[in-house]
Amino acid sequence: MKEEFYRFLRGKKNLAHGTCTRMLSRMPKGIADWDEPQIHDYYFGILDKDYSATHKRQTHYLLKYWSEFRGYKGFDYKPPKNHVSRRRNVEIEDIWKLLEVIEDTRDLALILTAFYSGARPSELINLKMEDVDFDSSTIAIRNTKTYKNRTVPIHKKAMYAIRKYLATSGNAGPYLFKTKRGDGPLKIQTYQKILRIYSEKAGIKRVTPYNCRHSYATEFLANDGSLLALQELLGHSNVAMTSVYTHQNQKMLRKAYDKACPEF
Repeated sequence: MKEEFYRFLRGKKNLAHGTCTRMLSRMPKGIADWDEPQIHDYYFGILDKDYSATHKRQTHYLLKYWSEFRGYKGFDYKPPKNHVSRRRNVEIEDIWKLLEVIEDTRDLALILTAFYSGARPSELINLKMEDVDFDSSTIAIRNTKTYKNRTVPIHKKAMYAIRKYLATSGNAGPYLFKTKRGDGPLKIQTYQKILRIYSEKAGIKRVTPYNCRHSYATEFLANDGSLLALQELLGHSNVAMTSVYTHQNQKMLRKAYDKACPEF
């Protein structure tokens, strides 16, 4: 039953593989034997308990898709509202401190590319040699979670770090950022560990892969970058997702305030 539901999610609902597997892992025990009233009872039981808004919202979509998969017509509730949490970026001073303690050429190229591209962690570690265009200083990001390939400009500092890394690594495999013991790509867990180690060494608050992406977006808008351009650079399918960085960008708001605040 789970395999058939997975095919439904992938084929009919066009969900990404990772989203499907996470949804399957949240399926309540015995749900395959539930009738439609039991699904509704379970849902309202979740809503009435002290679960996070995210958990309630995830449960809503799981049960909605499951009901559709089973041919039940009555699960037409609106999804619970989800609180928009502030996306933490890394302060410029802490980025400098972080970069100062990195000596490994691969790690420096990896982290500079993260800060200068805004790529998702999975996109970053799956970059291939053929995706880097040194002539135009761009990287091609393919097979994204939104199914939209994009080409992203990269700052000369990141490109220089990549060149230096490749000159010393003897990288013969297909992936740009490979493991130390083979030609395969880095794992997300390794990337997270690299950032944790350097954060501790620099004496700053722990930096995560997504903090790098958020820092890129925050500074891009603070430097008067276009919201629509940022949407394309980040690979967002909807500009509303990108606009979160406008609402949370204190530097941008302060600059706009100082420029436009009336005097009485």
